[in-house]
Amino acid sequence: MRNSLFFLAAFLAISGPAFAEVQTIVSHEEEKYFYAGTEMRKYEGQFENTYLLDIAKGTLIRTRIYDYQTKKITADDTIYRIETGLDSDPTNALRYSVPPLIRATGNPGTNSLELLIIRPDTVITALSTPTELVVSRSRRLH
Repeated sequence: MRNSLFFLAAFLAISGPAFAEVQTIVSHEEEKYFYAGTEMRKYEGQFENTYLLDIAKGTLIRTRIYDYQTKKITADDTIYRIETGLDSDPTNALRYSVPPLIRATGNPGTNSLELLIIRPDTVITALSTPTELVVSRSRRLH
């Protein structure tokens, strides 16, 4: 019983602020990898993404993309579908004794698919188009 209470307290301390019911998530891209054909290239991060997460409604929307190299802000309305049936979903993680994280899929373009993995301190994305795959790692600011 004591171990269970300790685990619950630790879990809430770690995941509570990271995955509140409704929150704005801002992530600053640190590095990205482009895979096209047989070639892989590494680049410095270029974008800061803002997402609106509503766990109760099961929605995740990217609302803004900031290009910190050109200082350009682009409004966005990409809607992501949160994969709530996974053990690591914040609503299930405690039950399965795994660290909470959010995984979601969306279509930011007419011919692309993006996977988001949101952790308390990082956001990882994998974007697939017919000609390339882009994997990026971002640091969460909020």
